[in-house]
Amino acid sequence: MGAIDIEGKAYLSNNKIFADVFNFLIYKGRQIIQAEKLKELDTTQIVLPYGNGARFPMQKHRDLLKIWSARMDDDAVYFLLGAELQGKTHYAMPVKNGLYDMIGYAKQVEEAKHSYRKKESEGDMFIEEGALKIKLSSEEFLSGFRKADKLMPIITATVCLSAYKWDGPLSLHEMLNVKDKEILKFIPNYVINLIAPANIADSEFEKFHTDFGLAMKALKYQKKGVVEVIEETNHRKIDRSTAIFLNKVANLGLEFVERDGDIDMCLAMEENNKKMKITGAIEMMEDMGTPENDIIEAIIRKYNVTKEYVLALLSPKVI
Repeated sequence: MGAIDIEGKAYLSNNKIFADVFNFLIYKGRQIIQAEKLKELDTTQIVLPYGNGARFPMQKHRDLLKIWSARMDDDAVYFLLGAELQGKTHYAMPVKNGLYDMIGYAKQVEEAKHSYRKKESEGDMFIEEGALKIKLSSEEFLSGFRKADKLMPIITATVCLSAYKWDGPLSLHEMLNVKDKEILKFIPNYVINLIAPANIADSEFEKFHTDFGLAMKALKYQKKGVVEVIEETNHRKIDRSTAIFLNKVANLGLEFVERDGDIDMCLAMEENNKKMKITGAIEMMEDMGTPENDIIEAIIRKYNVTKEYVLALLSPKVI
């Protein structure tokens, strides 16, 4: 697994970040989805085989899947929210996400079917739901799904963590070699919900309410310099999880100085640059045959660091 798979999943699994992503996607930044109303679910999904030649089910894994418990019109409503992380454009994303969503709906139908305990009495078909005994029509029995049953809506977000613009299709129809609108009317479309740094206007980043927005802006201008972008926003300190995420995904190679739970990215870059200069100076003096003690004294005097700091940077062959 790459840095995006590991660090991206770890970062977005945080309910506050996850809620921020979907509040941006669905509600344009309004704080509707609350972190405490999210619960993580098993991301394993099973593709059931169809046809006489199909034998074995196929296992698929979403990146992240959570259930959101919401209240709408005084009723409790549940939604399944999925996130798929991409480091680069995926040119078949509408099919990939569409498959995940339809598997999710098929799973709900199967769960509804198995939740009923079937009873037969004098030729009639019934289910027992708690203390109730409900008669099924022949169509309901055949479907394994009652006319009154409802499915939980599934919303999948594609989160691209790249500095490059997403140049792939955003819908199934874009993937088809069909231009005739009369035909397309009869082909159900599937549109992906994309969040990609390079596709977000600068004015839109403020709609995020966590440091995820800052991270996405930094990734958008990664070529300019992640730390420089953070400094321009007067946002030197960011939360530790965001700093770790950016450090890995943007391959910054920084060593962090943590204060009060936050990390000063600009100070981390300054420290990193200083370390590179000192390492270069040590290597040059080692190549010249300078004695170890003289190297240590020179570095301490010039860069105002401790002896332990210099010893840690000395080449193993010198120590």
